[in-house]
Amino acid sequence: MPKGRADSYLQTVGLEKDDLTLLAAIAVSTVIGILVPSFGIIFEPHLLVLLGFLLFLNLIKMDPQELGLQFKKPIPIILFTAIKLFAIPLLLFGVTSIIYPSLAIPVLLLSGISTGLGAPFVINVFERSHQLPLVVGMIIASSVVVPFVLPSLVYFLVDVEKFHIPFLDMIILLAEALFLPLFAGWLVKSKVPKIAKKIESSSFLPSVILISFMNLGIYAKFSNYFISEYSFVTTMIIAAFVLFFVYGLIGYFTSYIIGKKDKSSRVAAFVIMSYVNNTLVVVFASQFFGTEVAALAAFYNLAYYGLMVPLKKLFFD
Repeated sequence: MPKGRADSYLQTVGLEKDDLTLLAAIAVSTVIGILVPSFGIIFEPHLLVLLGFLLFLNLIKMDPQELGLQFKKPIPIILFTAIKLFAIPLLLFGVTSIIYPSLAIPVLLLSGISTGLGAPFVINVFERSHQLPLVVGMIIASSVVVPFVLPSLVYFLVDVEKFHIPFLDMIILLAEALFLPLFAGWLVKSKVPKIAKKIESSSFLPSVILISFMNLGIYAKFSNYFISEYSFVTTMIIAAFVLFFVYGLIGYFTSYIIGKKDKSSRVAAFVIMSYVNNTLVVVFASQFFGTEVAALAAFYNLAYYGLMVPLKKLFFD
């Protein structure tokens, strides 16, 4: 299709080039990961490294002083963290234990994990980067608290002889994926601002490439389920999309209740709650619990990235 016609078509369907690039990259990487797992599996051991680079690229846009302000008035972050790490996992574990008991533990792990390290990329895609400090503040707060809370919830709610969450391993994984990129972003922005500006202006395409690599690694690991376990895959995908909207809507209306009534804040709250650290759950659950428990978190990627562009259109068009 000629360039002029292509641009006209994109305008007709309401898509920008970046939106189309993101959707195409997600679709292609997912399909290749499933159909050519021998290639995608190359990236699987490096998921946290890729996630760390994604966080670094999208933290460059944030003013560190604005992040500091979030913790000077910490009530919203405290409330969001309490709801995210206590109320939501307890509520959904109880509901799932009644409705679909075999999903209760995967739902608990996914629901009780911290705000996702990919959330800054999401809020930047939504072009509402002035909410980036709130999102990053929530990532920091929930990531600091989650190693204490999630193991405790598992201890009290699950058969601890069968499941054990190593506290130290969880802290190390979070530190590698969160605090190193956070420090690196601050260092580059403060010491070499010209380079930071260049990274900021051209961060979208590298971010999409990193997301594609992560998709390849995740779906290569679970490709056998798509081939031989159709009902299992269908159940996990439906559950992932339902949970995504449950998390997001809880955040959206919580923001309204606590007084952040402007649309931008409510959207940021939706992102804070729905864009969770599912990649960390995939790495962690695969290592300590097995792939079946990790599958829900892996298939959550379909909602995590696949709904980004539709939500952008819903919220801001």
